[in-house]
Amino acid sequence: MLARLRRRAREQKGFTLIELLVVVIIIGLLAAIAIPAFLGQRDKANDAAAKSLVRNEQTAVEAAYADTQDYNTIDAAMLGKIEPNIKITAQGLAKSNEVTFTAKAGGYTITSKSNSGNVYTLDKANNVVTRTCAAAANSSCAATW
Repeated sequence: MLARLRRRAREQKGFTLIELLVVVIIIGLLAAIAIPAFLGQRDKANDAAAKSLVRNEQTAVEAAYADTQDYNTIDAAMLGKIEPNIKITAQGLAKSNEVTFTAKAGGYTITSKSNSGNVYTLDKANNVVTRTCAAAANSSCAATW
């Protein structure tokens, strides 16, 4: 009888149900750990892109100011010629991957909204630059960046 069981065991190939359940549970645990970490990294990347847009637009504004010596004469068309890869909206809050530029006496304001919902603002007034972040409902960001 024992020889018959051994022979039968050698002929069968594959995994038992318990072995398969253990593997599925391990994969599920790993996914439960990895997916939230991945989503957090995606939000960080979106925030970094919005900050980069603001910084690049600041460079374009300062280049235009070097030509005009007046922030009030700088408009979206002029900035578009300097940095054609950034989409500029003149009024209202910019959508994701866009910036809003507003000139004012002695400075300007540049705003960009991240895909994660955070709004990044760079404000220059009287040669003082202030960077702020307004967090979205489901997100967080440092008050300054």
